[in-house]
Amino acid sequence: MNGMDDTGFISILREHGLQVTYQRLAIYQALYHSKEHPSAEEIHQQVGRRFSMISLGTVYKTLERFSEAGLIDKINPVAEVARYDANLMPHHHFVCVKCQAIYDLEGVSDDESPMRLDGYEDFKILKRQVILRGYCPKCRSRETES
Repeated sequence: MNGMDDTGFISILREHGLQVTYQRLAIYQALYHSKEHPSAEEIHQQVGRRFSMISLGTVYKTLERFSEAGLIDKINPVAEVARYDANLMPHHHFVCVKCQAIYDLEGVSDDESPMRLDGYEDFKILKRQVILRGYCPKCRSRETES
């Protein structure tokens, strides 16, 4: 995972004027240690084991603040709830259309040179990300079996 460790994350929170709390650290840790690109509900379930009083609303607000500050990425697959990623290194995603699993596609060839959009010269691109859709290996094998 290419996110930040706790010490680095605490420093970044302070730089963005965000208060450091155990709940915020727990939310980030749940995301940092997950390879599944969890939803806010999944993070809430995991963090709720340590902090039973944390509300789902707190998790949503915290994830939004982290996303707005550029500390995490928010992935919005079409027709699916938002999912989150602590890996801020440039990479693409693969979304399984059957089970909705999201996979990091690291090492996939990507030309990071600035894009030129004919007719859209007034736009400023800050980031680009490709989301590929199809069947993951598990769902693909189930499709061929049936």
